[in-house]
Amino acid sequence: MARGDTRNEIVAAALQSLRTRGYARTSARSIASLAGVNPGLLLYYFESVEDVLVAAVGEASSERLERHRAAVDEATTIGDLIAVLQSIYREDQDTGFTRVLAEMVSASVGNEKLGERVGAIMQPWVDAAAEALERVLGDSPLASLGKPRQAALAAVTFYLGANVMMTLGKGQEEIAELMTAGRELALLFESGNLPL
Repeated sequence: MARGDTRNEIVAAALQSLRTRGYARTSARSIASLAGVNPGLLLYYFESVEDVLVAAVGEASSERLERHRAAVDEATTIGDLIAVLQSIYREDQDTGFTRVLAEMVSASVGNEKLGERVGAIMQPWVDAAAEALERVLGDSPLASLGKPRQAALAAVTFYLGANVMMTLGKGQEEIAELMTAGRELALLFESGNLPL
């Protein structure tokens, strides 16, 4: 296996271990076993298991953001943006990324350094959402409800909280219904049938 391939296998195995074993049960051995490499190789590429996990989640998050960027950029209404959020959320449920992210967020609660690193991974999502909201809202009446950056932070916060609830096995239908209701409400605002 080439050097880059080995690193990529380790990163993929770290995500798989987070998804199937959780943060607490993910170790150098579990990652190495899934990657089919010697556990010592992890320390060749990364300084610690935490570094492997942060790199894996960061790379997966960046790849996801890049993949969804076009849909976000094409959105012209709040309803469009909520539809993109619904699509991302469904995809993350199907691929198990909701569990991966929830595991990292949960592990961050008692680990300030990890929390800063996970927060940094989520920051590009806040930035992208703020840019999209600012563009879509323009000077519409909805813009008067708050700053786009605050709304973007609220959306990412909702997403993270929904991920944690999903990992706990709670609220899947309610979360989907809430997103649908949000989209319907946005459509009412946009149509002028629900004035501010």
